[in-house]
Amino acid sequence: MNVPVFSSIQKSEKDGFAMEYGLAGHPDAPVLLLLHAIRNTKMLFAGIIPALAKHYRVVAVDLRGHGQSTETTVFSFEDIVNDLIGLLDAEALDQVTVVAASFSAVPAQMLAVREPKRIARLILLDGGFYQLTEMPGFDLPSVVHRLSATRFPTVEEAERQFAERYGNGNLPKGWMATELEQKDDGDFGYRLSREACTAYFRAYATFDKHGLFQSVSCPVLLLLADSSHLPDDEQRAFYREAVASYKRIVTQAEIHSIPGALHLLMVTHPKETVREIMAFTRN
Repeated sequence: MNVPVFSSIQKSEKDGFAMEYGLAGHPDAPVLLLLHAIRNTKMLFAGIIPALAKHYRVVAVDLRGHGQSTETTVFSFEDIVNDLIGLLDAEALDQVTVVAASFSAVPAQMLAVREPKRIARLILLDGGFYQLTEMPGFDLPSVVHRLSATRFPTVEEAERQFAERYGNGNLPKGWMATELEQKDDGDFGYRLSREACTAYFRAYATFDKHGLFQSVSCPVLLLLADSSHLPDDEQRAFYREAVASYKRIVTQAEIHSIPGALHLLMVTHPKETVREIMAFTRN
């Protein structure tokens, strides 16, 4: 890595499982808890952490099964919530804003329901407002196979392909080394196991959507990618209805989108993402 993203790296242990997280910013500043997308790690936010750390205490985790938090064979959203509560206890965090990307937006909302006095706000980055089974064309086995079978000859090539799709997002060279490991065939694949990938996508497809959404009481910002990037009219129609349905249930939610942004909007549009986070937390 060519940039020190975190001031320190810590581990929180609960029920025999250790979750790694990084800290940045001033210890007395308002706290942002950053939760990454599937297959990624805390380094997904590396391009925006320096800007956020000027105003917040940043806590970015490797969710179980990801990065340096892989020593377990049990994977569920409930386990993620328990891990995060253990972290809040370890760091004595009484008030946090959770910034959750993609699949982690579901356990983020579960955490807010479990710990309503500790979760001040939720910022959901293009995820958590629908079930995967509702998405046109979603097929769990084929998605899991595709993600688990992904291979790269080197970490550098993986980063080149990522940047070709999303841009470099101010990410430091070598950041994907936290996501990847060398496999038996010599190529690099994601550390997230097939079992964990299957369990998380199944949870994302079957969680109690209405029960969860109706129970969220804190302020919510649903920050969306640009739906014009979706592949067809059917997917765009699904996306619009899912957003409208979420707003009908979570009436206190603010819905914003970033023009031109792709799903990993903290990478494709880091400045705009930081601006949205700061504006929402200062309201």
